Amino acid sequence: MKTPRVMIIGFGDLATRALPHLSQVAEVMGVSRHPERLSDATPKRIYGDYSSVEGLAEAAKTQPDYLIFTPVPSSRDVTGYSQGYAKAAQNIADAGLLKGVRRAIFVSSTRVYAEKSGGWVEEDSPLAAGDPFVDALLTAEACFRRSVTTTVVRPSGLYDGANPIMLGPILEGHSSRINDGFTNRIHRDDAAAVIAELVKRDIRGERLPATLNLNDDAPVTTRELEKWCFSMLGREPLGERDNQPRANRRVSNAKLRAMGIALRYPSFREGYEGALSLAASS
Repeated sequence: MKTPRVMIIGFGDLATRALPHLSQVAEVMGVSRHPERLSDATPKRIYGDYSSVEGLAEAAKTQPDYLIFTPVPSSRDVTGYSQGYAKAAQNIADAGLLKGVRRAIFVSSTRVYAEKSGGWVEEDSPLAAGDPFVDALLTAEACFRRSVTTTVVRPSGLYDGANPIMLGPILEGHSSRINDGFTNRIHRDDAAAVIAELVKRDIRGERLPATLNLNDDAPVTTRELEKWCFSMLGREPLGERDNQPRANRRVSNAKLRAMGIALRYPSFREGYEGALSLAASS
């Protein structure tokens, strides 16, 4: 059996973290606007710009068995989301990159869910269609699903345990004024490992879900999370900061767990412990 070829378009942080896992079973091809910046461990580096069909011409010369798309918005406004998700997905399809692909993995977001009152959401929960940001994501998901057998993965808040952005205000001594809503997260290492595991399982001929939430085991309110963080630091908050309320939902990872996939960081505690211990000792 020939070695499967996996093409990753938008070769950024998640792709870099998934690379060691994928390289165990496949030849990995990284598509980037700056292929010279990709890790030397990437077997094949290809120029590609998914903002246009023409920008994908070089990548389209290669026929992958699997395609992973990790898009990012070109800007944080509606236009950026439309270009970075909906238009980009259509460009990939129009460039012919999805033809002959055994399975695609499209990285979306739990932002698509409508729940805002603290309830649980699963993969088939109501969606926030009509929100232009969400519509860009859903249009991109639908484009991939029409073109090729696809698993859409929907990560919650991606974070890096070594340098978690949300710890900034806490390390400065500030708690959040609005703190009763639930928050959700998945460590970048875990998200990357799951994406690679999906490819491995498809190679083995196992059945995969059409949609999969990527979240840890512990949705938590901002209040509870900050209380634990300050306790780990051995400090009390110095004051409150004004903050924007987050989407108040609890993302279920029951389907992920039912697949027997273990997380290295099953909660915020494991994910933040290292950074907090370092901060507490400094």
